[in-house]
Formats: sequence, C-alpha cells, structure tokens
Amino acid sequence: MYIKCWGTRGSLPVATTNARFLTLLEETINQARAGGISTTSELLAAAKDGKLFQPLCYGGNTSCTEIGHKGHSVFVDMGSGFREAGTAAIQSGAKEFHIFMTHMHWDHIMGMPFFVPIHVPGHKLNIYHVHRNAPEFIRINFNGVNFPLTWEQLGGKVEFHQLKPYQETMFGDLKVTPFVLDHPGGSFGYRCEAAGKSAAVGVDGEFKRLTPQELGRDHAFYQNLDMLLFDSQYEMSELASRFDWGHCSPNIGVDLALREGIKTLLFTHHDPWATEEKLRRMYANAVKYMHAQLDAHRAKWDAVQPGGPVLKMAYDGMKIEL
Repeated sequence: MYIKCWGTRGSLPVATTNARFLTLLEETINQARAGGISTTSELLAAAKDGKLFQPLCYGGNTSCTEIGHKGHSVFVDMGSGFREAGTAAIQSGAKEFHIFMTHMHWDHIMGMPFFVPIHVPGHKLNIYHVHRNAPEFIRINFNGVNFPLTWEQLGGKVEFHQLKPYQETMFGDLKVTPFVLDHPGGSFGYRCEAAGKSAAVGVDGEFKRLTPQELGRDHAFYQNLDMLLFDSQYEMSELASRFDWGHCSPNIGVDLALREGIKTLLFTHHDPWATEEKLRRMYANAVKYMHAQLDAHRAKWDAVQPGGPVLKMAYDGMKIEL
C-alpha cells in the first residue's frame, strides 16, 4: 500500500512569493554553510539527499491524498492538489477514478474543475460521499458563473455514490471505510486496508472526542493503524482561540497514537499562514512531546515499535510505501 500527498495545506492554497523564496534560499544556504558545504554542487546534492532541511518547503496545495494497492487507487478529497493528480493521471493513461469526500468545504473541492480527465470523453469520476447534499454542492460550481463551463459541458462522466458511515467499499483487495470526525457541518475520515496494512485520513477533524468511550464506534478505526494522516493545523497555544473551527494540533495526535498503537503519524492540513520555520518548530515540539510521554506507554510500544510512533510532517509530493 502507498500514500501519495498531492496537497497538504488547509483552508486556502498558498503561493510561494519571491520574498518567501529568497528567505527559504537564505535559510538553506546558511544551514549548508554550518554543515561545511561550500560549493553549489555540494549544496544541490545535500538538498536532494535530505541532508539539509527535509523538505526544503512544504508546498501550497490544499488537501488531496491518494492511497493505492496493486493497481487500485482512491483519492481522498479534491483540493487544489487534485489538479496535479489529474495531469499525472492523463500521462498514465488511467480512465476511471474513485474519490472519497471528507466534506464539502471549498478547500476540499476546489481542484475538481481543473482535474483534466473530467474534460476528456471516455474518462469517469466516481465520487463517494456521506453528506446527502454532496452532488448539489459539487455541481453548483459548474454553473457558468463560478466556473466558465456548465455541468452539461463536461466531457467526462461523473457518477455520485451515497455512502453510510462505516459502510465498506472494495477495490480489489483495497477496502475503504468512512468513520465520523469532529468538524462543523460534519466530516468523515477514511480507513484504508489492504494486505495486512492500514492507513487512515483524519482531516478535517478537531478530535474533541479523545477517550475510547467518547469515540464510541469510531474508536476501532484508530486502533493499530500503520499510518494516520492527522489534522495538525494549529499549535496547542492556538487551539483555545480556534475552538470549534474543526482542526487540531500535533500533540493531541501524539497522545492518540501512543494509546492506540499507531505506528506512523503524518501531520497534515497545514495552516496557510504557517511558514516552513513554524512547521519545523511544530514538528520538533511534537517529537519532544512524544519522547516525554513514551515511558507511560512503554509496555505497549516495546512489543510494537520500541522507539514509539514515527512522526512525519507531510508535504506536497510526498509518497510513502507501507
């Protein structure tokens, strides 16, 4: 099973301005100098090998995640990262696509009009949704005003599939199941399983329900995951002023991973105002917090993965094999 992150920002796409690029360049050069790197070729080699900041930048596309296994793949959400996924899909020759929607907020659907296959006859999008009004909310974007083309002018075929929470859908050996997240207007995560591996997408989620009792039926979807994509838009100090905005913080994900045996925690849905410096700080703080809490869960983790959960910060273009 693999996970490909086509978009990892939340709420709004972010462009890298000239000023921001120069700042990143200066930071990278200074780090290289501190590491004894003195030539351009050494700098490029170190950057490609991940010996400098990894990644150098996180990207600016909104949420779109691809999960695949043995020739079958699904997408979760159609944020602006869905555009690049469409370009790759055309190049691969794929004709049919399966998209699972967490919810209908605009940062999760804005990439659909620019997904090239929907404009090409012979291509088909299957959109799976739990929200009853999802077809209406998606079609309205193609009204000739919000986007130049109307729904009837699309060259490809789009078919909607209504799901119920906890209803399984199979693609070969790949199983996809929706579960409930905590988000204004409702949002749904998806657990994907194949060949004894499991990964779940947990955005947009505020994770107000933390204990097994509070999670209820959703508790099982976090247990013993190989990977959880966790909504970590804000630092802990920011959460109080953003209550009920529907997003979470890395440390809460760490607590969940330690308790439920989640082997890898992938932080995503980054705040559009968060710089690379801030994201690196959030990651470093989460690692420090995890190590401080690990002893309390040592009995569980010595049998699972002695070092505790692996923490990673997602970035656009990141691909992970499980």
